[in-house]
Amino acid sequence: MNTEKNKKMEEILNSLDGCQRVPAPDFFYTRLKAKMEKGLEPASPRSWILRPVFVIAALLVVLLINAVVVFDNDNSSTIESASIDTETIQSIAAEYRLNDNGILYDLNKDK
Repeated sequence: MNTEKNKKMEEILNSLDGCQRVPAPDFFYTRLKAKMEKGLEPASPRSWILRPVFVIAALLVVLLINAVVVFDNDNSSTIESASIDTETIQSIAAEYRLNDNGILYDLNKDK
């Protein structure tokens, strides 16, 4: 049994005798060396605009502007806009005769 295993192993090992080395493509080692040297270069410094201090400052400015816009509304301006909206609605209702609500319900007036 041991001889059968040895014979099988010898066949497997001898099967590699006919193999030849595969040639590398042209300039393979030159390109490989260039890629390896490129990896050794220090990384470029990040832009100053991406630093956390500037990002946080920009966000705070945006939030501050939003807060000023929201809380700086005049109550008088909202009352005026509400009265304008009411006047506009009334003029549209008068134009389309929507103020005459009784006309639709007076169908049985004769009875």
